[in-house]
Amino acid sequence: MRTALFIHIMLVVMELIGLNYTFSVHDGFKMFIYYTDNSNVLCLLVSALFVMFMLPALSKGRTSGFVSTYMMQHYKGSRRMPGWITLLRYICTCCLMLTFLVVLFVLGPKKGFADQLLKGVHPIDHVIAPVLSLMSFLFLETAEPLPKKAPFYAIIPTVIYAVILIGMNVAGLADGPYFFLRVHEQSLIMAVFWTVAILGGNYLISWLVMKGYNSMIPGGNRKR
Repeated sequence: MRTALFIHIMLVVMELIGLNYTFSVHDGFKMFIYYTDNSNVLCLLVSALFVMFMLPALSKGRTSGFVSTYMMQHYKGSRRMPGWITLLRYICTCCLMLTFLVVLFVLGPKKGFADQLLKGVHPIDHVIAPVLSLMSFLFLETAEPLPKKAPFYAIIPTVIYAVILIGMNVAGLADGPYFFLRVHEQSLIMAVFWTVAILGGNYLISWLVMKGYNSMIPGGNRKR
């Protein structure tokens, strides 16, 4: 867990760097039309929660901040993640992996891998954050098994994003930002295809992450 704590401190620092860059490049809150930025802001918030919980737990109560004191009193110094933080970590990891795989298999071939992997802070938000989050979640943070319905929770952020951005594109309030969201520039069949492909891919990713996580726990893949 100390290694996991160090990784999450790194993620917080890197995501702050990325947030500062994207906030300026995309004219402030307009950055939130990008799924990448939403998933990475979620990573920032969840990793910060992880640090606030684990730092006092691993320091055996030697910290004295308001949050750390609350955590120590509420969880009685336990070094195991509360279930709600584990679920948030799972959802965050699945969102980041969707970002990573869409870049790898959809945006990279279309827009160029140099642009999608090396430009600006893309090494952080498209590659490093997703990979670090996945590795830490699977190999360093295992506690209680995730329930079989966990993948449905994991796709909720993507469904919300899709509904909002597709609606904005239909109403002419947004242009993309991804080519598969531009409903006026493609047929209805292609629009449905991309919607099903992205959401279906998100569910598959979430299911695989759940299976991988539970496989690290003895009996974790049994029916819950």
